[in-house]
Amino acid sequence: MDEKQYSGPGAMVIDERGRGPRVVFIHGGGVGGAMAWQEQWPLGDAWRLVMPARPGYGASPWPGTEDFERDAGYIAELIEHGDHVVAHSYGAAVAMLAVAKDVSRVASLTLIESGTSDIAKEDPRVTAFHYATFGLATHPPVDDEVHLRTLFKILEPSRPLPDPLPPPLRAFASHLRQFRSPSEAIVPVRELAAARFPKLHVSGGHSAAYEGITDALASQLGGERVVIEGGGHAPQRTGEPFNAVLRRFLGGNTLSSQGSAA
Repeated sequence: MDEKQYSGPGAMVIDERGRGPRVVFIHGGGVGGAMAWQEQWPLGDAWRLVMPARPGYGASPWPGTEDFERDAGYIAELIEHGDHVVAHSYGAAVAMLAVAKDVSRVASLTLIESGTSDIAKEDPRVTAFHYATFGLATHPPVDDEVHLRTLFKILEPSRPLPDPLPPPLRAFASHLRQFRSPSEAIVPVRELAAARFPKLHVSGGHSAAYEGITDALASQLGGERVVIEGGGHAPQRTGEPFNAVLRRFLGGNTLSSQGSAA
């Protein structure tokens, strides 16, 4: 399988695997780059997997802050005409802002358990989650590890973090004080709803809040809605159950089959 690594926009380290149409994978928080998508590597038999490590993850330099708007600018530079975009959690906020800059270039958009709770904050399933994450970002604990564990108790209370923390999570914890919460992100609904490319909205069936956010995105942006259980906040970690859904979705959606995008 073809593999290469290079430096891209914003000095992001980008790993590529496989051959075929490009699929750009945008990771969430915690673990970044290709390591965040290990269970998707088998898709390289039919697709060219483009897996950037956002700033501050993996070997990509830490710029002093984690900011979805800044990262969206880098991802927008990385996206080429005809790319599919797959994004998880914090990365979904980044991806939506990036794609909205020029919807004509994108063949499809897959959003997995987006953290953009503002879009559904009036949903009773989401309200407490939204204000808890927003409040934690505004008034964080002094200790970095306590901060991280408190955040993950909100995001995925049924799955405690390992003790001791592995190195990627220790690094993520040290960055949280300069972390712009995805609860602040305003989804570009008008641009994405008007775009003609297909959308896939995936949740893990583990959290009422994430179900509410994902339902709101599917309702307001349009597209297919799927629940894949077994991976918690990261349904892609189920491997083949997720990959089978993504293969089917990607295989039926290309710019050539859609005609010109809006």
